[in-house]
Amino acid sequence: MPRVTATGCALSAVVGAFAAVSKDDPYAASVAALSCFGIAGQRAAAQSEGPGSFAWRFLDALAALEPDSLTRESPLR
Repeated sequence: MPRVTATGCALSAVVGAFAAVSKDDPYAASVAALSCFGIAGQRAAAQSEGPGSFAWRFLDALAALEPDSLTRESPLR
């Protein structure tokens, strides 16, 4: 992700979205957002050939996440 522009901005948007939904526990919302972002990054990196293909694969991977992705793939397990 360090080689792809706008991933930091995207992360801020994802954290904001999670925080908006989970107003009672902003810490848990942030951890969940970062975990989802990381999982999407891992999925995209596994298929990309460089920064250009990573960018669109990352967006697709982020959109394809399902609620149980955190329990199945989280590095925090």
